[in-house]
Amino acid sequence: MTEILEPIVHTLELRCAPATAFDAYADIGAWWHPSYTSCAETLATVVIEPRLGGRVFERHRDGHEVGWGWVTAWTPPHRLAYASFLAQPPEHPSEIRVTFTPDVDGCRVRFEHGGWTEENAALRPKFRDWPFLLDRFRAFAEDRHSGRSPA
Repeated sequence: MTEILEPIVHTLELRCAPATAFDAYADIGAWWHPSYTSCAETLATVVIEPRLGGRVFERHRDGHEVGWGWVTAWTPPHRLAYASFLAQPPEHPSEIRVTFTPDVDGCRVRFEHGGWTEENAALRPKFRDWPFLLDRFRAFAEDRHSGRSPA
């Protein structure tokens, strides 16, 4: 059981400053894939409200919203964290922690999906697609840095 309680960790090297990467991550609706929402066909956007305690949610074209969690750390451009009950029961959320550190050619981003407990650990295997989503984030952040429009 111990291994399943360990956080899911990914490290990315980005060719942009930490502030650019932080802002790009916080603009989650621009890079999040609609397939990872409650209804891809009606999704308008995904939002992280930019403040401690801010909501994380998806908004649909008809105006209804589906909650994903709330912001637990907001310290631009260094750290962003949020409790997450995306694809989990809200009474046992996990936590996403993202840190942005300057590096020689840009920044290093450490992504950690932790907060696994005996109550939510059985759902941890549902989160194997983080590399796909984080590649979308990386492309968006680097395109934003270069001034290119994402494809």
